[in-house]
Amino acid sequence: MNLATLIGLVLGIVLIGYASALSAAGAGLGLGALWDLVSLLIVVGGALAATAIAFKLSEVLSLIKSMKMIFADDPFTMKDVVVDFISLAESQRKGELGKALEGVPESMPFRLKIVQIGCQYVADGYKKEDIRDILENMEEFRAIREGQRANVMKTLGVYTPAFGMVGTLIGLVFMLGGMALPPEPGVDPAAKLGGSMAVALITTLYGALFANFIFLPFADKLKGKSEGKKVESAMILEGVMLIFDKTHPMLVRDKLNAFLESGDRIKEEE
Repeated sequence: MNLATLIGLVLGIVLIGYASALSAAGAGLGLGALWDLVSLLIVVGGALAATAIAFKLSEVLSLIKSMKMIFADDPFTMKDVVVDFISLAESQRKGELGKALEGVPESMPFRLKIVQIGCQYVADGYKKEDIRDILENMEEFRAIREGQRANVMKTLGVYTPAFGMVGTLIGLVFMLGGMALPPEPGVDPAAKLGGSMAVALITTLYGALFANFIFLPFADKLKGKSEGKKVESAMILEGVMLIFDKTHPMLVRDKLNAFLESGDRIKEEE
């Protein structure tokens, strides 16, 4: 679980909810005044529909995978990957690389799975240049796919305020149209006008909230995670090349330590 995302969501909900409750209490209303199903359908439904028009269906459905990326962290660190490379380097020097790779589970996440793939190419006798080309292509298209997921999320963030305004305009049309009708007996026209205006503005509120509290921050989170994986990919490529060259495990450790934060680097005694 990505704690930063969880903390941000909880903190935002609590603070915005508390501020809204104070405002509602000051106006003599409850928080229920901020709920309107029609407005929600216009904002969310309209944004999803427009996004479906702008992208392929498979790209829109990738939002499900994007949500998993946003809330989940890799079950391993870059330091763990370095430790794996050191172990693989020892196996390579003993001529047991293929045997060591047999114990790697198929269910490993992509970032660790690519270590197995690259080293398997080494064990199978692929040329060094071919291995480099394959791994670089895998990284390039991974970045493209994940960048597209971030673009889908960002597009939702762009469309939701627009449909919030659309909902407000729809509400204003009906409100102004209702003003031309004769007033109902016992109904205060001013009170009715104020209530209709409030409902019309709720769609603008929903659009701003969904865009700036959910979709745009989520898009930035996806982009940041994808950028962070570029460092991992560079380290993995370097590690596979070192395995190919049958580099001494200690030198593998020292070269790959350069990719880690100073506090995470593997010391000699480890």
